[in-house]
Amino acid sequence: MTEEEYLSSKGYGRSGFGDVALAKGNYRNRTGKAILQRQNTKDVEYANKRTSLRAEYNRKLSSGEIRQPSRIEQLIKTTRGNSDNEAVKAARRVLEKRGVNWKSNGLIIG
Repeated sequence: MTEEEYLSSKGYGRSGFGDVALAKGNYRNRTGKAILQRQNTKDVEYANKRTSLRAEYNRKLSSGEIRQPSRIEQLIKTTRGNSDNEAVKAARRVLEKRGVNWKSNGLIIG
């Protein structure tokens, strides 16, 4: 499990920062500044929680409770994406070059 997968599984993925609705509007008045201040506070708390979860992830890695996926496992996961995506095409080429059958669920080298 990668660090970002771990953080997302705990409910603290990358998409938790900010608020899309704040991209619109003028926040120069007192109410707008209060809205921005509340969102900033939420973002700081969110970042702090992610930092503590990162430390927990690193502790679990060092204890052997979880492990990072190998490069081949990451590439196989990438190949399951949309076939029009350049990253998917590149991952498939790399695996074919290394002799890994990415079309099956398991690792078949040969």
